[in-house]
Amino acid sequence: MMLHKRFLGILVGLVAVATAFGQGAFSFKINEVVVSNTNGLVDEYGERSGWIEVANTSWGTNNIRSCYLTTDRRALDKGLSVPERVKMMSLIPKGDPRTNLPAQQRIVFFADGQTNLGTLHTNFTLKEGEENFIALFDGNGKTLLDSVTVPPLAENQSYARLYDAETEEYVWRALNAEEVTPGAPNMGQGKVEDKVAEWKEKDPYGIAMSVIAMGVVFVALIALYVFFRLFGYVVVVLSKMTRVRAIRAIHDQASKAAVMAKQGMDTKGVDMKVYMAVIGMALHDYEEDVHDVESNVLTYHTDEHSEWNAKGYTMREWPE
Repeated sequence: MMLHKRFLGILVGLVAVATAFGQGAFSFKINEVVVSNTNGLVDEYGERSGWIEVANTSWGTNNIRSCYLTTDRRALDKGLSVPERVKMMSLIPKGDPRTNLPAQQRIVFFADGQTNLGTLHTNFTLKEGEENFIALFDGNGKTLLDSVTVPPLAENQSYARLYDAETEEYVWRALNAEEVTPGAPNMGQGKVEDKVAEWKEKDPYGIAMSVIAMGVVFVALIALYVFFRLFGYVVVVLSKMTRVRAIRAIHDQASKAAVMAKQGMDTKGVDMKVYMAVIGMALHDYEEDVHDVESNVLTYHTDEHSEWNAKGYTMREWPE
């Protein structure tokens, strides 16, 4: 049961990691840009300025905090170090809940050059009547997430990323002031901006979506059933092999004990193999090592008494 839980936890972790990678920072896209804003969106202070809209195109919540916006093309130079590139960009600060974007939601940054006004304000401005390059970088300061070159626009016009149903691709087009949609899906020129709206048109009652959803769930359940069946079979086989090894070990010990009990009178309780080994070693020593080898040793025997070890010779003589 513990092994089942561990493998289930690993499986869930892998799915979560894969989901996180698939819906990470690369899901952020520059979505709409207004350069000359004289009669449109106002910031939290009631002021108007050019603005940049960034969309979370994934189906999960992602936080755009610590990413960077810039209008400096030099930031594209791969030879720059991260500190050099960061100096050319505007940081999106941490700590603001507005930077945590739910699925398919958008956030607007005001390009007024006044970062002291809050999280949604950049350190650069957009040049009216000129071409503007805008890039979005990841929080590591080197990975380019998205970029766009905005052509010269009239007052209150926007340059928007639109979904073209004919080509099934996203294209950039200039929209008139009445078509500008800050913080909302781009619907300019009658084009469907995302596939959700297109799906609603094709399947208004949700029948196809329900069938697909149930099919995915049943396929996942079948896959999990097969996985756990195979995993359970492997665990049972391994458990049986462990029990067999333990039974064999016990059987060997019991056999040795039976032999010792049977031959106990002759070998005094010692295993016959050990007993025979000791006898063999004793015979070997008797046959090969009868006498001690004492090279360069001289033994002298005599009946005469000598005083070489007399204690009196070790005493000091009386001085004269």
